[in-house]
Amino acid sequence: MTVESENGEPTPWVLGIIVGASCALFAAFVLVGVYQLIGGILPVLGIAAVLVVAGGLGWTLWEFRARPVWRWVVWGLLLGFLAGVASSIALLALGRPPAA
Repeated sequence: MTVESENGEPTPWVLGIIVGASCALFAAFVLVGVYQLIGGILPVLGIAAVLVVAGGLGWTLWEFRARPVWRWVVWGLLLGFLAGVASSIALLALGRPPAA
């Protein structure tokens, strides 16, 4: 399914959503992995590391959100960063110890 954009080129919604979902899963898993790795030392330090990684990469990627191909990757990664931060906070709140 494609829809014409304002410049006359078709917008590949299906492939874009697949790319965005893949990037979101990747980013969420990476952030939970960072939490598991650093949270083994001190869980609050793991949350701080996740926030630093998500904030730094999110701030950097924000400039690419309007580019035709990169927009799918950027929005997927940003959603993945939100999911990863929320998952890490949930793991901390549940008291689940990081894997040894």
